[in-house]
Amino acid sequence: MKSLLISARRSSGFWPAIIRPAACSLAISTFAAFLCSSASADTIGNVILEDYKGAVATPDGGADAREIRFQDQVMALDTVETGEEGATSMRFLDETRFDVGPNAMVKLDDFVFDPISAIGAGKISMAVGAFRYVGGNMKSEENVKLITPTSTMTIRGTELIIFVGLDGTTEINVIEGAVEVQPCDKPVAAMATAGQRVIVPLTCQAVVTTSRPVTDVTDLDVPADLADFATAAGGDDGGDGGDGGEGGGPGDKEGKNRGDEGTDPEPDPPAPDPEPPASETDPNENGDDNL
Repeated sequence: MKSLLISARRSSGFWPAIIRPAACSLAISTFAAFLCSSASADTIGNVILEDYKGAVATPDGGADAREIRFQDQVMALDTVETGEEGATSMRFLDETRFDVGPNAMVKLDDFVFDPISAIGAGKISMAVGAFRYVGGNMKSEENVKLITPTSTMTIRGTELIIFVGLDGTTEINVIEGAVEVQPCDKPVAAMATAGQRVIVPLTCQAVVTTSRPVTDVTDLDVPADLADFATAAGGDDGGDGGDGGEGGGPGDKEGKNRGDEGTDPEPDPPAPDPEPPASETDPNENGDDNL
């Protein structure tokens, strides 16, 4: 009897690639039963955006990209890309919705789900762009990992708006639920709930602050200020010490701030009195030294 292939890939690191029928009959845990029942092809979802906006998918190791239109299937290990003004929306096996904005690239590493037990797992790697993730019916949603160049997200009943800049800077806005964000490979994670966001720049120092207002998630795009970490994180705009006024500043060598306003400059010293004519002061001016 042939081995049963499940949709999880070795590269995802979640499950073994092959489960034999004998193992299924001997499984005693719900999770093992899920592995057996979820044996299927590599399809992990389909496109739900009715209007085609230029999205393409490239299979793992494949040279040719294919257009992904309404109701087309998406597969494990597909790399999805959108051009300028491009977009797509996908629905995965557990009804999770995943929207992709323009100029984006994301790899759908894997997504498995058993509709009977509602147990599953997944991994999605976002390289650049704007994304919206709305969790579906999976009970084990903490087994879904959302990855960017600077962060790994563990989600819990979550709706997220995620922005990934060209330099890898990541901003995660929590609309509903909660998210745990591990910056880079650091062991300490940052937590955020609804109304909060986590920003992780290349320095891998996660900052939790108020969520960015998102008014139209159907037209996702990376904010222009994402690269400006101080502004995006709500930092102090005066961190450079200010300009100190014209010609002055904190580093003035004379030890005073020449930019202070409201300080009257010191008056110039009075000019010295002119010297009197020599004839009035020196009786010997003509060289007569006889007294």
